[in-house]
Amino acid sequence: MDFVQGHLCNEEKHMNQIQVNTPRVMFAAMRSGSGKTTVTCGVLAALKKQNIKVQAYKCGPDYIDPMFHRTVLGIDTGNLDTFFAGADAIGRILARDTKDAEMCVMEGVMGYYDGVGGTTTMASSYELSKVTKTPVVLIVDAKGASVTLAATIRGIMEYKKDSRIAGVILNRVSPMFYSRLKQVIETECGIPVLGYLLEDASFAVPSRHLGLMQPDEMQKQRDWVETVAEAVMKTIDINGIFEIATQAEMLQIQAHVDMRQNFGDMQQEADDVRQESVNILHEPADARQETVDMQDESANTSCGHAEEKENCKFPSGYRIGVARDAAFSFYYRENLRMLEDMGAELVYFSPLADAHVPKVDALILGGGYPELYAKQLYENRSMRASVRQALESGMPCHAECGGFLYLGKSLADAEGNVYEMVGFLDGAGFRTERLQRFGYVELAPQDAGVFAVNTVLRGHEFHYWDSTDCGDACLAWKPLSKQKTYPCMVKKKGTFAGFPHLYYAGAEEFFYHLFSGSNQ
Repeated sequence: MDFVQGHLCNEEKHMNQIQVNTPRVMFAAMRSGSGKTTVTCGVLAALKKQNIKVQAYKCGPDYIDPMFHRTVLGIDTGNLDTFFAGADAIGRILARDTKDAEMCVMEGVMGYYDGVGGTTTMASSYELSKVTKTPVVLIVDAKGASVTLAATIRGIMEYKKDSRIAGVILNRVSPMFYSRLKQVIETECGIPVLGYLLEDASFAVPSRHLGLMQPDEMQKQRDWVETVAEAVMKTIDINGIFEIATQAEMLQIQAHVDMRQNFGDMQQEADDVRQESVNILHEPADARQETVDMQDESANTSCGHAEEKENCKFPSGYRIGVARDAAFSFYYRENLRMLEDMGAELVYFSPLADAHVPKVDALILGGGYPELYAKQLYENRSMRASVRQALESGMPCHAECGGFLYLGKSLADAEGNVYEMVGFLDGAGFRTERLQRFGYVELAPQDAGVFAVNTVLRGHEFHYWDSTDCGDACLAWKPLSKQKTYPCMVKKKGTFAGFPHLYYAGAEEFFYHLFSGSNQ
């Protein structure tokens, strides 16, 4: 294939600004299930076969698709999320990750304009395209449609003047019908149709547990990647996609920016939510006000002031243990990088296979699939005892979702078998019949024992399992439903644990104090 060459990343620093000119493209769709992941993985594999250095991202908080991307590329990929981070922060991530890349590929989330709450474009694929100035190739499920597709595509293009939709790929269509649709769409919409995929069950993304593929299983799906890549190279115009990517505008951002730019009104927001929640928490008003006063007072002693932020550096040799194996695999790459930027050395270990906690100063127990490995986790008694001993001694720890369940008294597997876990926390994990919580969430610490209680944390929840004790150290709410709040998070000694998957950027001081143990 005569592949377009010569468009390398151009990162330049001028007068406290970074200019990023990496060719980039986003694959988006009208709705979920249109084939975004299949097309994205196929294109990534095709680019890799052409020895093109590619950096991939998933729009939104999803952990699974970045694992798919990593399976294809063999390198770490990440998330770009405008709910978690502002435009300049995202730009800095791109500048850092793409300095050696020849192309950047982003996979969208849900429908192109679908954002927070289902009624806004906040954190949508469209918003990410807008803040990163990335052209978009729209993946369209063409099954059962014809000329109406042109009207639909044109409507999506014109819904926002800055839609940046620059091309179309048709999914689930025959070669003969594709040629007809291509002519109609290009004539009516004025953008190129870059190819198609047949309707083929072998192209569907493999899935299993709760609709999610485990990372170790995905590694075994090389045949799927090869099948999709072969189809993409036959029927999709890779050169055309690259050409669209080169049309991305230069991205100019601040070289040094407070990652909390999206959080300017957070303190007032937290205060407002606390006041709205007096009755919800079932506390006497006087007692509640006393707690709020204590929170405000303690906030003044945190390192939340800008002049103190530079001091948030771990001492030389500070080590943070990160649980990472088949049971614990959900981590935002930027969380780990932030800790490294603060000077921490990350030490990975396996609660499934290792006998003891490594020699570290703090712990992170991420999300994943502990319910699938409950028996193995139970049988590794030495590790469970080691984790409990470390936490009882006050070692700082952040545990979320699966890691939170692991620290409880017991955990039921998918078949209902109950196994003893670490036992540091009081809750027992059990399976429910439906998804308990899903989507973005904001948290405000309520417990006077949690430092910087005026901080608002941002995260995401997705879990079918629940616990008999979810904690009450924080008050949580959906971004667009602040009147509906619920307690969550356990604070015990140096441990901060709960179901939300938290994004560290925007609350750097909070997590610095958490992992340094200065909040005890």
